[in-house]
Amino acid sequence: MIRLGYACIRLDSSSNPNKKSTVAQLSKLSPEARRKKLRQVLQTNFFNLMDLLAYNVEHHIYLYRLPSEFIPLATHRITEDWDWAKEFAWDFDKAGAYIKKHGIRLTSHPGHYSILNTDNPNVLQATIADFSYHAQVFDLMGLDDNSVLVTHVGGVYNDKETSLKRFAEHFALLPESVKRRLVVENDDTSFTMLDVLTLCEEIGIPMVLDVHHHQVHNNGEDLYEYVPRILATWGNRRPKMHFSSPKSQEDVRAHADEIDASHFIEWVSRMSDYDLDVMLECKNKDDALLALRRDMHKAGVSVEAHALGQK
Repeated sequence: MIRLGYACIRLDSSSNPNKKSTVAQLSKLSPEARRKKLRQVLQTNFFNLMDLLAYNVEHHIYLYRLPSEFIPLATHRITEDWDWAKEFAWDFDKAGAYIKKHGIRLTSHPGHYSILNTDNPNVLQATIADFSYHAQVFDLMGLDDNSVLVTHVGGVYNDKETSLKRFAEHFALLPESVKRRLVVENDDTSFTMLDVLTLCEEIGIPMVLDVHHHQVHNNGEDLYEYVPRILATWGNRRPKMHFSSPKSQEDVRAHADEIDASHFIEWVSRMSDYDLDVMLECKNKDDALLALRRDMHKAGVSVEAHALGQK
């Protein structure tokens, strides 16, 4: 059975856990006023997160991607004197207890500026700080290692093999809190499914298969031939995959607003023997998920786990 999820925001709500402030705004404030503003933003994000999670539970959605900006400017030096982890310990405990009670899986996807295989020491330092921040949020909530941080390999830098090797070398430098959560996704321009699978097997971490990325960037590999190997990288953890539909034939890399139901049903029917989570990456977020669910019901396809506790 599968579980469907969506990323970051509810489409029909302005109350999402992604409120933020800017460095320019904060720079105009005194240190005391700055911390007050940051506290207000984070408190709003916690309120909105709890509302969104309650909505998800009501609609039997147990997979959700937390926005990277949940903690405003968490890794910027302008917030270095703000101990948000200590100040909001109660809120982290409350959110974590709710998440665990209802069997929700929270994941994250650090931004495109975080590049582990970079050849720039400053970028590497910033990447490690960003990954560490994301891991700390999940640690503070008391979540297990199914709450993963999804990243891409990064740049090719004119030499794919060297770039893959550098990813492995830099992975070894990460703190254990990040290593236990980091997973790698194939991309749509540089590193194929097989590139990423080989890397993940080498360094012993899970691979997130992005079906759409594989369709637009591959070397002719049969996706289904490699699924058992991909799933094996997850060990005892529940595998996670990404699914989206191309915006158009002319713009195949861009994500469509909705999921192409016929394509999804064809794919998921071939995956019906597996228990896994599927993150839908599309513009219409939860609306697209609910629409896909209705389309599957009309087609008589019953592959989704709805009830709490179903695996």
